[in-house]
Amino acid sequence: MRRFAAVLVALLLGGAALPASAHLLNMTRIDVDFAAGGEVEVAVSIDLTREAGGPGDYYALSRATAPLHEARLAALFGRLAGAMQLQVDGVPLLLTPVAATLPQQSEAEFRNPVNWPMTGVQLRGVLPPRAAGAPGRVLARFDTAFAFEEPIALTLHAADGRKMTRWLVAGQQSPKFLLQAPPPGAPATSDADTRRAGWTTAFEYLRFGFLHILPKGLDHVLFVVGLYLGTRNLRTLLMLVTSFTLAHSVTLILSSFGALRVPAAVVEPAIALSIAWIAIENLLFVRVSAWRAAIVFAFGLLHGLGFAAALRELGLPQQNFLGALLSFNVGVELGQLTVVALALLLTGWLRQRSGYRRLVVVPGSLAIAALALLWTVQRLA
Repeated sequence: MRRFAAVLVALLLGGAALPASAHLLNMTRIDVDFAAGGEVEVAVSIDLTREAGGPGDYYALSRATAPLHEARLAALFGRLAGAMQLQVDGVPLLLTPVAATLPQQSEAEFRNPVNWPMTGVQLRGVLPPRAAGAPGRVLARFDTAFAFEEPIALTLHAADGRKMTRWLVAGQQSPKFLLQAPPPGAPATSDADTRRAGWTTAFEYLRFGFLHILPKGLDHVLFVVGLYLGTRNLRTLLMLVTSFTLAHSVTLILSSFGALRVPAAVVEPAIALSIAWIAIENLLFVRVSAWRAAIVFAFGLLHGLGFAAALRELGLPQQNFLGALLSFNVGVELGQLTVVALALLLTGWLRQRSGYRRLVVVPGSLAIAALALLWTVQRLA
């Protein structure tokens, strides 16, 4: 059991090597701008670590002074252009790389597993000729042969100012997007397309909400683990997690609708302090205090602001906005319940033994408090 406690502390303190920022989510961002004259401009922000063959090779490639003229990079950008399968009324849109900006970071930063060196690539194309009256239906798909980091946040901009943002995975086809606005009263898509797009969007945002907890939301994970360590009674634990859920749902929804906005410079250190508070309470009190449910609710309001910041960064679709928002929240809850289930799997057999507090709760809470206080200092700095 002593060895188990030592391993637990080592794993938690290993989080000190992670960045101070809370919401770790690697992704690919792609903006496609359709100009009135038929020109198409595409801006891509992507981590090329896997496509380059690893962090060492990616670092070596990033030293190129003329990326488009270096043979291996030119071939890589050519594969990227080919993997971005855009069609207009069924006709493929050919794209050509015209500029690239490689990350100028140290080799250590390239090798850091939770640092993502992003390369910017500009591509250009021209709309294929369209028959008179053709609606200009745009479909996008990203070939799995290229190592896109997911989710792929695709934004399509029409010349008249309309836009559509969707989260996709490689191999998935985007919903249809019209280059010309439909006549007044005419639906942009069929009812079947709308229903299909709605279910797809809901599933995508549920998946990304889950990923925001596991594996990419260590601060929220440690908060839930802190609740778990301080509560032996499973019913009380579920009550606390439910209180946390209700609270962060409130601020997540309010923030997503623009009714509440708090600067990240305030939210991020406060989230770290909330984690430390729960861990320190575990050390000071053998039993859950009567006021913990109220404290957890207050901290849940705070964590909801953190979830909202992640959603603002990635964007919510204009269509099915509420469905995507609720799906993301459900994904977050599934992630939190998975954390509880994993904690029970690892330590449930110890929870009713006499040495549980000394060998699991105390060292685990000490490690969480130390890491959370370190994050607080880093985020304030």
